[in-house]
Amino acid sequence: MGKDKKQKEKRQIPLDQLPLEKRLHATVYNADDCNAAIHGERVPVALGLEVSRLCVIHGIRHHHGFAQDLRGVIPEFTRALNARDIMSGIIPEMNNPEDVPYCIWHPDVPSQETLRALIQRYPHLVYHAAWACAIAGYIDVYKELDVLPEVHVAEEASYACAERKNEGSEAIYQLIVSQHVKFAVFNDYNRTVDISNPRVASCNGNTAVYSSLAARQAHKKPRVKPHDTSHYFNTTEDWGIDDHDCDAPPPPGDYLPLLYGPLPVDLPPVDKSRLIQVAAYTGDIDRYTRLRRPQMIEDEFLCVIRGIYHNVFWAKWWSSQIPETFGNEFGNGRNKRIRCAINARRIMSDDVTWVTDSTPDGLLPCNIWWPAVASPETYERLARKRPVMLERCLRACIAADYQEMWDKLLVSSSSELATSENIATESTTGNETQDLKLQRLSQMATTALLMEAEQSTNDHYLRDIQAAMPDKVEALGHCRIYDFTWESHISAKFLYSPGSDGYRLLDRNDPVRLGNNEGAYDGLWAKLQHVDFAVFVRDVIGLDHKIWKEKGERESGSEYITMGELYEALEADKTLA
Repeated sequence: MGKDKKQKEKRQIPLDQLPLEKRLHATVYNADDCNAAIHGERVPVALGLEVSRLCVIHGIRHHHGFAQDLRGVIPEFTRALNARDIMSGIIPEMNNPEDVPYCIWHPDVPSQETLRALIQRYPHLVYHAAWACAIAGYIDVYKELDVLPEVHVAEEASYACAERKNEGSEAIYQLIVSQHVKFAVFNDYNRTVDISNPRVASCNGNTAVYSSLAARQAHKKPRVKPHDTSHYFNTTEDWGIDDHDCDAPPPPGDYLPLLYGPLPVDLPPVDKSRLIQVAAYTGDIDRYTRLRRPQMIEDEFLCVIRGIYHNVFWAKWWSSQIPETFGNEFGNGRNKRIRCAINARRIMSDDVTWVTDSTPDGLLPCNIWWPAVASPETYERLARKRPVMLERCLRACIAADYQEMWDKLLVSSSSELATSENIATESTTGNETQDLKLQRLSQMATTALLMEAEQSTNDHYLRDIQAAMPDKVEALGHCRIYDFTWESHISAKFLYSPGSDGYRLLDRNDPVRLGNNEGAYDGLWAKLQHVDFAVFVRDVIGLDHKIWKEKGERESGSEYITMGELYEALEADKTLA
């Protein structure tokens, strides 16, 4: 009893009375503690959760003097404390490389005197000082540093010039981009600095510029990750954690002209994400390989899938980027979906050489008939190699109106397609063949197959299904009401028929609007809703036309117009008509 009592008393020791090394392993989420840390008021008692540590790092960076007792506890805290000291004009002791912060300019840029003192003591931080100069426009200090023309510094300077009209930043930018050869010393994706082996590079939108660090995300009780994992920059090491959500200001440049023109050697300050999405959507290999980030951005995966279905060259390139096969769990889920899309494109390009008895069912696509159809012989061979694909091949026959192949697949004498009891032979009569076809059709007709047959201009397929199961067709049709899969609601006729969204929107600042509902790419969907409308018309109207101001006054700052509003503007402004 005495031992149990001691153990119970030990378990009941309050967290705030535990030594710091114990608190570093305490995984209790407390929202009030996190808020207090963000505001520099107190360090959370439990520091075992990543979200708690991120809040502390945020508090350290924004409040000088906060959490000084955490110096030396873990490298992340020490780096934050050193960054805050530098931003406050204090040069800290940094004898261990792990103690050197990557970003020393957010939320505050050090003074010129501080930067000079920093380099005097730590010469290897010369490029860090150059970056701070680009933000603040310290042209004289920048010239004193005598650094290589570095592309991250150039991109930061270009934003400072465009967003804040900083003349010193403009001068720094011009000094760098006027050089024939530029270099990359920084890597914002993994927070590394390589002075000894700088890479030849151009400005390519790979910089976490100062203004982008204004993006914030509210802390929350963690499930898997305490922050939005779609973020790709973490230069301040706090993942933008705060007590509220806030978007960063949009880049000052206009990306639309770069969608219909060649990319310049040095990318201007634009929304690179849109360029990546459109490159993936259209399957532009050169643009995509130049622009892509180390990890996929929001909706990029959907655009990649869409591009694979519509662009055989894109599909071929992606086939070399991911494994041909996967283990039982298929490894990376996105890679599995990409491989499945590649297989769909290969089928539609009349290649089924990759299909074997051991090909996992999860790599066999459902949509093998849009945006292109294969030859009838391809569907026949596919169904023979993998009978599980028969129903999909039959649907493809309806989509392509391969009536003869439809009949042939249903009465095939192949042992892979028919059982020993219903094999059709050369001696089979016409009536027996029809009976066999209807018998097999009655066993495999689905709501998706019925929908496809109902919408076909050739009634042969619907008559077969109705004859095969006269008492079940109506019930099968009703099942569609409760079948929420894309296969039962998206027909070839719908996809192949000319159509429109019914309306077009013209967004002044962000004309690329990506739709991503469930769709025909094996359940995935990506569609650029209105960009084709914008490519021509936005330049006709111009970004300074009074229609934008008038619309904003009517609808609380709205910056998009409809086609109806466009034509009204054309009628009212004869210079545009």
